[in-house]
Amino acid sequence: MLAAYVSASALRGVVTSLLIVGVGLLFTSVAVADPLYLAAFLLVITVLFGGLGVIGGLWADDFDYPTVMNQFILRPLVFFGAVFYSLDILPPFWRNVSLLNPMVYIVNGVRYGMIGVTEIDPNASLGVLTGATIAVLLIDLLLKRGYGLTD
Repeated sequence: MLAAYVSASALRGVVTSLLIVGVGLLFTSVAVADPLYLAAFLLVITVLFGGLGVIGGLWADDFDYPTVMNQFILRPLVFFGAVFYSLDILPPFWRNVSLLNPMVYIVNGVRYGMIGVTEIDPNASLGVLTGATIAVLLIDLLLKRGYGLTD
């Protein structure tokens, strides 16, 4: 059952992202710089967020809980994930603090796959995200134990 939830969520993420990239490529002349890295990041990121969605669903007591997860956890991570600024302009202390944010690795990985520019080694980014995905899927195994399920 866990595999079905995560797989369905990941498939939805893949389809959505392919549609967005496809539409974007219709309106720009930018070619995909490294399609293999882009595909690898796409797979790891969608499985990661699928697993996080299962955790959010287990934690939720009502429909407000996923909104809390989005508004107070995910959104701040995106804003501080080097989407709107370069890691190179940060002082060394804040750059190291930023590297604790998984969104930094997501942004840099997708940026490398699309346009070939990155501030972090793409192999390191893929490794960090793969490790985070494995950790999230291990937490998801709580579903098999019945955590968060009611009669």
